[in-house]
Amino acid sequence: MSDRGLDARIGLSRGRLRLDVSLTAQRGEVLGILGPNGGGKTSTVLALAGVLPLAAGEVVVSGSTWEKAGTRRLPEQRRVGLMLADALLFPHLRALDNVAYGPRSRGVPAKPARVRARAELHRVGLAEHADARPAQLSSGQAARVALARALATDPDLLLLDEPLSALDPETRARTRTDLARRLADYDGVTVLVTHDPLDALTLADRLVFVEGGTVSQVGTPAEVLREPRTPYVATIVGLNLYAAQSDSRGSLTLAGGGLLVTADPTPGEVWATVSPHAVVLHHDRPEGSARNAWPMRVSDVTLQGQSARVSLTGPLELIAEVTLASVAALDIRAGRELWASVKATEVFAYPR
Repeated sequence: MSDRGLDARIGLSRGRLRLDVSLTAQRGEVLGILGPNGGGKTSTVLALAGVLPLAAGEVVVSGSTWEKAGTRRLPEQRRVGLMLADALLFPHLRALDNVAYGPRSRGVPAKPARVRARAELHRVGLAEHADARPAQLSSGQAARVALARALATDPDLLLLDEPLSALDPETRARTRTDLARRLADYDGVTVLVTHDPLDALTLADRLVFVEGGTVSQVGTPAEVLREPRTPYVATIVGLNLYAAQSDSRGSLTLAGGGLLVTADPTPGEVWATVSPHAVVLHHDRPEGSARNAWPMRVSDVTLQGQSARVSLTGPLELIAEVTLASVAALDIRAGRELWASVKATEVFAYPR
């Protein structure tokens, strides 16, 4: 069987959305799909599952053509496992029989289907809950039962559409760890759709960003963290991003107005990033080594645990991340006027 697990170009129209998305993945790879609401993520998953027919393109999985110009397998003819935010377990069935429903729906007799279901429950750490009904399971346990059911059909393609979004933060963290462990043993292709950057960065081998119906960036988590290429991607990875024109001395003229200075010049059209952690806020104009300093106004303050993200407007738009102690000491609040500074060594530029 080919190592190339997925080759797809998905072209279709859905309302105002014009979708043209290409995806490739090796067997055993987890492909994370992220994007703003209405950008085409869910439509991509539905097309892979066969729910939405293609107007153009093809879907090839493990060397087998599922859809292409006049040839189309129906959803029930595709070896697909599907897990959604809602586990959609049958309330009257035990966990064992919920999982066995997957292979049973594929024509497997009852006894071997239950044997397989028991093995899958063991693999997700729920062997002792085989006789529990959904009402007796926690939300995280129900999610793992849904995953076991999806994998019990031996799918070539596993589609996870916001699988952890309905869980509370603590349960989500534990279930994410369980999910990562199970996916490491799955030899098909996993397509994970999520809004959560942590889910994407910790579960996916490669990330695909879909904006306005097209792919805006593809890369490993490390590549995307290092060099985001659209404002949306920068928001997801938590960086300030600017389109700029750089000269040989490291002076960056921003497309939206304003100037930045970097210690590592890359002449030409560039993207420039600044980590919110690198932004220092002051009552008065700072003295010292920072080569970037601007008078700013606070437009918004959002608490995140023991830190705060501060949105600033001025010669450029900027987000700073500071401690709660700094919020109190500087009296940071909407409308407050402050100075912001960034060292040139904290400004990173790379070609557009």
